[in-house]
Amino acid sequence: MRERDTFGAARGKQGVTLDHLVVNARFDIDAAATLFAQLGFTVTPRGYHTLGSVNHTIVFDDHYLELVGLPADGKTIREEIVGSPIGPEGLVFRSDDARRTFEWLGRVGFDAGSPQTFSRPVEPFGDARFTTVRLAPGQLPGGRVYFCQHLTPELVFREQWRSHANGAYALAQLHLIGADREAYERLGEPTSDFSLAFWTRADFVARFGAAAARIEDRSPRFAAITIRTPQWHETGTRAITAGQPVEIDGMRSVVALPRFDMLLEFIP
Repeated sequence: MRERDTFGAARGKQGVTLDHLVVNARFDIDAAATLFAQLGFTVTPRGYHTLGSVNHTIVFDDHYLELVGLPADGKTIREEIVGSPIGPEGLVFRSDDARRTFEWLGRVGFDAGSPQTFSRPVEPFGDARFTTVRLAPGQLPGGRVYFCQHLTPELVFREQWRSHANGAYALAQLHLIGADREAYERLGEPTSDFSLAFWTRADFVARFGAAAARIEDRSPRFAAITIRTPQWHETGTRAITAGQPVEIDGMRSVVALPRFDMLLEFIP
């Protein structure tokens, strides 16, 4: 069906650039890392943030997918992880200067927290350091939205992590249900080949078919991620082997990850 409410993927236009998307696994981070590896992704070794959370990343040329969670022993609690829903819940844009990003957000009418710097070790290379500017909750419905400045990008976008057995090479779309497109447009259009798609629940079901019934019916929310790979059919087969519900039709494989309340769509 026609995607009336998509914006972004516009080359050469001024706007915001995707840095990464976040999938919240909470205390199930081991299972998330294992599952994404079974789907053919190169999953980086576990990182330990100074904020208390843990993560794995799936790295592409200039952006990535982050699996974030908390230590299984429960000794460290990061409230924004515990308080956010399982599944896709973070949309992160690139910042070249966190202080200027903070000031710009104020000028265009957003309430944002002051820049926050944290790190995580990347053995044996050193500490990956970041400064983030986070929008106050509720301003952009559906999930957490923030900006990230990489102070040590060479420790994140390492060559050995950018090649995936399933051929995946880019995040193409984030699909939102029941979110206000106009609120997001205040940030400017996503640039490059990434876009946001806005759906009603009914239109989302029409777009994703039976797979849509595999995720929770709540709104507003982030619901699905589209990923580009020439091996879209083979990746669907990998998902079947991993025991995940799959719909293969036309030129795509739609994989439901019920444990993490999300869909992954693989397209050429």
